[in-house]
Amino acid sequence: MYNWIFSEDLQKRRGNKLIRILTVEDEKPISNLLRMSLEKAGYSCTCAYDGAEAAEFLEHDRYDLVLLDIMLPEINGFELMEYIRPMEIPVIFITAKAGVDDKVKGLRLGAEDYMVKPFDVLELF
Repeated sequence: MYNWIFSEDLQKRRGNKLIRILTVEDEKPISNLLRMSLEKAGYSCTCAYDGAEAAEFLEHDRYDLVLLDIMLPEINGFELMEYIRPMEIPVIFITAKAGVDDKVKGLRLGAEDYMVKPFDVLELF
């Protein structure tokens, strides 16, 4: 797994500015855990709870990384990835979909990594 959160690539994207991460996860306990962990590590984190809300956030703000679930209300993660790709924002899928076909699809769509739930938050760092 390539560690995007602490990578030099991500650090170079922002310089001395706070790195902004969009978490797109419809399960609020998981979303809250991610947000708290990322903020504790010094990142700015915005949470979207469905694909449509995430698309709206992406329209109005700039993010350095997106943590993206696949099984979302409104717009699923694969569809949202198609929308994000032209923005050249790194994406890591965080999902319960563990099948090889899903992993291959996510990576072919342009994701930097694909993490299967459940996972330990430390795996992000």
